[in-house]
Amino acid sequence: MSADLPRSPYRIPSVLRDLVLVDMLELTGSTVAAAQLLNVSQPSVSRRYRRLAAEMGLQQQRSSSPGRRFCDAVWMRMLRQGVNRHRLACGVLRVGGPAAAEPLVRSWIWAEWVPLPAESLSHSSALLELDLLDGVVLDRDQISALQTSDLNVLPLAEAQQLWLCCRHDPLVEEIARRTCRSQ
Repeated sequence: MSADLPRSPYRIPSVLRDLVLVDMLELTGSTVAAAQLLNVSQPSVSRRYRRLAAEMGLQQQRSSSPGRRFCDAVWMRMLRQGVNRHRLACGVLRVGGPAAAEPLVRSWIWAEWVPLPAESLSHSSALLELDLLDGVVLDRDQISALQTSDLNVLPLAEAQQLWLCCRHDPLVEEIARRTCRSQ
C-alpha cells in the first residue's frame, strides 16, 4: 500500500484527464480557473465538459454547493476514487487552500496544488469528504472554523502557522506524514 515519494511532478494520464477536468471544475467553480490548472484553454475546458456531459448524462447544477455543481452522481464518486488511487499510488496528494499558501506548496512535487476560491474554501470539509481533495492547507482561524474531528491535522510551516488537514485514508495519511516530516 505504500507509495514512494515522487521524483518528478505528477502528470495525469490522458485517459483520465476528462474525469479530472470535472474535479477541477468542482473545485474552482469556473472554466477559466480549471483551464489554468490543467494548462489548457478555457474553450477547450468548456468543449470537453459539454462532450463528457452529453456522453455520460451529467447535469450541471450551478446553484449547488462546491463539489456538487458539475456532477453529483454516486458513480462519479466511484470513478473519482479510482483516479485518486492512481495519483496516490504515485505518492501525490491533491491539496487545496487559499491562494496565499501557494508559494509554500507550489514547490512540493508530492502535492498537486489547487488554489481554492473563498466559496470552495468554506466548503473544505465537503470537498475532502467527496474525495475531491486529499488535504487542505489552513491557518489557525480557518482550522477552528472547520470541523476537524474527521480530519488528520499536521503542521506544515510553523513560522507561517499553517497546517495540512487530510481526509482519513491510510494512503493519504501515510504520504502526508512522510512529507510533512521532510518539510
